[in-house]
Amino acid sequence: MGIGRICPEEPLSLYIKEIYHASFTNEDRIPVLDDCCHDLVLFREADARLYCAEFTEGIDINHHIFSISNISPPFSIEFPKSLNFITVKFQPWCNKLFFGGKWKPGINDVSQHFKPIFKTNDASEFFEMDDPFEVMQLKLKDYIKTFNLSDKLRLLKQIIELIYQHSGQLKVNDIEKRFDLSRQYLNKLFKEEVQYSIKHFIGMVRVMNAVKTQLHNPKISMTKLAYEVGYYDQAHFVRDFQKVAGMSPKKFFNLNGAFFKRHKV
Repeated sequence: MGIGRICPEEPLSLYIKEIYHASFTNEDRIPVLDDCCHDLVLFREADARLYCAEFTEGIDINHHIFSISNISPPFSIEFPKSLNFITVKFQPWCNKLFFGGKWKPGINDVSQHFKPIFKTNDASEFFEMDDPFEVMQLKLKDYIKTFNLSDKLRLLKQIIELIYQHSGQLKVNDIEKRFDLSRQYLNKLFKEEVQYSIKHFIGMVRVMNAVKTQLHNPKISMTKLAYEVGYYDQAHFVRDFQKVAGMSPKKFFNLNGAFFKRHKV
């Protein structure tokens, strides 16, 4: 297993959260958490299977360039022998900006949507490079020249950065007061642009923080982990984790969390 990861600098970081390149061999079915960031994914093999609440028997991932949309947890990916992929993770305030339009639930071929970035329909050139990160960043910088963050998106960016800064350990009421905005407006803003409710987004950030904490301290108890990420009792932690992951934290951590090793890179 090999994983490389970069977080771009400005101005690209206004639009792109991270880019990572990973290769797995002989892994079991891998659990995946939805972090509310839309992804542009490049699969070298185009031979894997996605499982989720809507597709419990799984659906084939037979595209080289795709994104995943409108499905519910639990999520996992299974592949026959090996899996090599590059993922461009967009900032959550850019979800609608770059992925606007109606996408069918499941796997969506986005090769035409992002056509200016690729020379070939299978994006094979990126897997033959010594440093795909450098070239991908150059391509993305050129691609985003036609996009701009509106005042509304800049406000949303500030709100999301505050949520990240507090690791999700704040309430919608806190954000209302901080930005002098109504709950109704905040919900509308998040559902339109992030395409998730603000409450779900906050819960996701807390759960992702729990995953990162457990990754660095795998022997931590569930009670202590709950306390570390801002819960005063394990029951509420388990409930919120279940909503985001579609399974209990104990079950999730007993599975192979290979995708999350990038947080150690």
